[in-house]
Amino acid sequence: MTDVDGGELLVRALRAEGIDVLVSIPDIGQSPMLRSAERAGMRLVHPRHESAAVHLAEGYARVSGGLAAVGAAGGPGVANLLPGLACAWMEGWPVVAIGTQRVRRSLHAVRRGRFQYGPLLEAAVPLTKYATRVEDPARIPEIVREAVRHATAARPGPVYIEIPTDVMAEVVADPVDTSTAGRHARPGAPDPRAVADAAALMADAAFPLILAGQGVSAAGASAELRALAERTGALVMTTAGARGVFPEDHPQSVGMTFPWGTPAHLDADVILAVGTQLGESTQYLGPPAWAGPPAQRVIHLDADPLVIGVNRVVDVALVADARAGLAALAEACAAQGPARAPSPAASAYARDAQAFRIAVADSYLAPDAPTIHPGHLAVTVARHFGDDAVACFDGGNTTLWAHLAHVVRRPRSLLWTSHFGHLGTGLPYALGAKLAAPERPVYLLTGDGAFGFNLQELETAAREGIAVVVVVACDFAWGMEVVHMQKAAGTNVGVRHSHVRYDEVARALGCFGARVQRPEELGPALDDALAAGGPAVVQVEVDPGENEQPPGLDDFVEMYAAAST
Repeated sequence: MTDVDGGELLVRALRAEGIDVLVSIPDIGQSPMLRSAERAGMRLVHPRHESAAVHLAEGYARVSGGLAAVGAAGGPGVANLLPGLACAWMEGWPVVAIGTQRVRRSLHAVRRGRFQYGPLLEAAVPLTKYATRVEDPARIPEIVREAVRHATAARPGPVYIEIPTDVMAEVVADPVDTSTAGRHARPGAPDPRAVADAAALMADAAFPLILAGQGVSAAGASAELRALAERTGALVMTTAGARGVFPEDHPQSVGMTFPWGTPAHLDADVILAVGTQLGESTQYLGPPAWAGPPAQRVIHLDADPLVIGVNRVVDVALVADARAGLAALAEACAAQGPARAPSPAASAYARDAQAFRIAVADSYLAPDAPTIHPGHLAVTVARHFGDDAVACFDGGNTTLWAHLAHVVRRPRSLLWTSHFGHLGTGLPYALGAKLAAPERPVYLLTGDGAFGFNLQELETAAREGIAVVVVVACDFAWGMEVVHMQKAAGTNVGVRHSHVRYDEVARALGCFGARVQRPEELGPALDDALAAGGPAVVQVEVDPGENEQPPGLDDFVEMYAAAST
C-alpha cells in the first residue's frame, strides 16, 4: 500500500469499477480528484453547466452500456446537478455523481451561516437510487463500490456521493482492490417454473405480442428479443424509449406504442412485457387502449420485482434482467417444438404499420414547396444520416415529427427523454453519445425552444473536439404550446421567441454554422455540416403554421389532459 489523498483514492476506485470518463466543471475542492484523473489518463470533459454534465453522462451510458462519473463543486455546483439527476432517475439510466462540500466534517452539524452550503445531500436523496456522505477517506473505495452496485442493479439510475474537501485532501493508505472480476454480476435467470408457465402461454397464444421497454436496451438484449420473437411468431411493439431494440422494418415489427399505435394491441391474446414499467405512455396496459383481462393474458419480465403488478395484474411474473429472461424463455419455447410463423392477421398489422409510416414520410418530401415543412425536415435528416448514426431528439412538436420520420433499425441509436420530457437534454446527450461511439455519426434534431436550454455546450463541443451535427427546427416559438395552451386554457401568452440566428451563435462559439430557409438548401447544408469535421449547427426555419399540428399531437394533449384530471 502507498499513501494517497482522497482524490487519488477516489479515482482509483472509479477506475476499478470500469469508469474512465469524468465530466466536471473544475473548482479548487475537486482539484485532488481532477489532478489524479488527469494523471491516470481518464477522459476529462469540462462542460459549461453541471446539469448538462449529468445529461452528457447519461447519453454516454445509453450508447456505451457503461458508466461515466460527474463531478460538481459544493453548494451551487451540486444544486445545478439536481435537474440532471432528476432526469436520469426518471429515465432509468446510471450516472455516478460526486459533489464536494467545502466545509469541514466537524462543521456539518453546526448552524453558522456557512457560505455556499445547503442540505444538498438531502435534496439528492429522492432523485437518486443511493446518496451518501463520505466522512472517512479510507471508506471511499467501499462507498464507490456500493454506489455502482446501486446504479446498475435492477432498474438502473443515478447515485450521488458527497465528499467534504478535507476528506478529498486527506492522506491515507491506499486499500483499493483493482480486480473487477464478478463485481457487476447480472441478475440470474428467472424461476424455471415461471419460465415454463410463460412458455406455455406463448405456445397456446393465437396472437402473441411482445411489448419491449428500455430495459431491453439497458441489458443489451436485442439479439435475445429478436430470437424469441422469431421463435414464437410474436409481433413486437416497443415503448417510445426503447426504439431500436428491434428493427422497425422487420416483418414482425409494428413500431412504437405512442402516439401512432396499432389496433394489434387490442387483438393480441397474450402480451409479453419486457423491461417496462407499463406506465402512462403505454396506458398502463389497460382498457380502452388494451383489451384487458380476461381476453388478454400478461407475462411481465423485469429486473425490478417492485414494478411487476403495480399498473396491471399479471398472469406470470418473471424476475430477471431482460437478457437472462428472454434467453431462458426462448430456450423453453424451443423445447416445445419448431418455430412458429406470425399469424396472417399479425403479419397484416406489421405491413400496415410500416406502410403508414412510409406513406406519411414520403408525403413530406416535395422539394418545390415555398417553405420548409417540419415533416420534410425530419424525413430529410433521417435519410441523410442513415442507419449507422445515433439520433438525438429534443423538444415538443419537433420530436413528434422526428419520431414519425425515423425508422430505427439498430439498438442504442436513438436518445430522447421519453419518461421525463426534459427539454435541453439533446445537445449533452449527443456529446455523450459521440464520446461513447466516436466511430458513428451523431446528430441532434431539436426545436429552437429546447435548444436554448443548453446551447452553451456548443463551446464545450468545439473545445473538446466532439463532432456532432445539430439541426435546429426554428419556428421561433414554443411550438407545442401554441396549440396546447389554446386548447387547454384559451390563451397562448408568452409562446413566441425572438428570431435568433443560431448559426451565428454557433460560429461565435467555435462551430460550423449554416442557415436554411428553403427546402432545396437543406441537403447541401447538411453535407457542408458533415464535411466541416467538427461540431456544426444547421438552423432550419420551418413553416410555423405547419409545425403547430404534427401527427399525434391531439393524442398527446388528450393523454396530458386525462392525467391532469
